[in-house]
Amino acid sequence: MAAAGKLMENLAILEEAFQKSSKGLGFFGGENIGFLDLACGTLLGPVSVIEAFSGVKFLRQETTPGLIQWAEKFRAHEAVKPNMPTPEEFVAFAKKKFNVERWAFS
Repeated sequence: MAAAGKLMENLAILEEAFQKSSKGLGFFGGENIGFLDLACGTLLGPVSVIEAFSGVKFLRQETTPGLIQWAEKFRAHEAVKPNMPTPEEFVAFAKKKFNVERWAFS
């Protein structure tokens, strides 16, 4: 649970950075996807797997509303959508890869 707390702290910092840099637009750099969006986009799969296996929701409306909206917009973007697995596909892959149904976090 210490690692979960640290992840939540880091997501709060990322939320603040997103709010400042996006200026109310959809992506970190404004209206279009940029390098930071791509870098952060690579984290969406692992975060969804960790959420599924731990039962802890890290991207929450009350703490990371901007990141939630950003993630939805990022996943739906025409350049990303055909190439990025859904959260469910990421979880299914992790289950198969690690031969588990649920991980036990302490």
